[in-house]
Amino acid sequence: MRFGYHHASFRDDGDTDGDLFEATVERAQWIEDEGFDFLSLMDHVWQLPGVGRRDEPFFDCYTALPAIARETDEVELSALVTCPHYRNPAYLGRVLASLDELSDGRAVLGIGAGWYEDEYEAMDVGYPDVSTRNRQMRETIELCRTMWNQDPPASYQGEFYELNDFYCVPAPDREIPVLVGGGGEQLTLRATAEYADRWNIPSGNPETYAGKLDVLREHCVDLGRDYEEITKTIANRTVLRESTEAAHDAYESLIAETEEGATPRDEYRGVVGTPAEARDLLAEFADVGLDTFVAMPPLNDRRTCELFVDEVMPAFE
Repeated sequence: MRFGYHHASFRDDGDTDGDLFEATVERAQWIEDEGFDFLSLMDHVWQLPGVGRRDEPFFDCYTALPAIARETDEVELSALVTCPHYRNPAYLGRVLASLDELSDGRAVLGIGAGWYEDEYEAMDVGYPDVSTRNRQMRETIELCRTMWNQDPPASYQGEFYELNDFYCVPAPDREIPVLVGGGGEQLTLRATAEYADRWNIPSGNPETYAGKLDVLREHCVDLGRDYEEITKTIANRTVLRESTEAAHDAYESLIAETEEGATPRDEYRGVVGTPAEARDLLAEFADVGLDTFVAMPPLNDRRTCELFVDEVMPAFE
């Protein structure tokens, strides 16, 4: 199993003091040094209610990722996931090509169909119906791949977007992986089967995940796609302590810092418990077909990070 770290918050172990951007770069270096393969940031304009509060410090992902690229060597870099409506898709493709060049081939295009309507309204960006958003996501992927792979000047004509003699220089000298994020079974998972190298869902237990994989497999069969070609990933909130009770207490304390609040204890909270319980849960995920687990420690909780790298990751080497 491979491991990723979703850097959803820019708070440093819950703190908002000090140089948070520098702390982010230093954390990325630690993430790489400790053996994580993948690092992602969120593509939002303010903090999400399930992660923190709107008025806390929050950096643009495609500003932060190049800074992280300069100070790391191996870890893959991605948004989890890019909203296709916040940037012109040709500009997005250019940004990814630049990130891939700056990182020496470590960029991943993580993309979804967009969902957070409050941000759309705040920026006066149109919020189409879900079917239209999904088709626009598909065209964004097609357009980006066209500008990366065609000899310049590249051209593309879609229903929503087009390229007209577009120069992308330097173009990537490899296929930038495309990760589609989301769990919609009829639209997102079908788009995954058609376009994606990787698929991620932001939450869920092993049973739910297995059901989604069954749907993805059916779409692959229908489209003639090799299901095994798609890397399967999942991101879960991760809070670890030396006892189960202490882990749930810590989870509740950390999530109390968010606008959304804690999930009840009798519902699935993610990887919340002891390192041994985390190992058992990740083994269940592996049994149903998971390739990469992406840890999401709330507020970059330091004790969770220490226990995860010391007592969980080594079990899957």
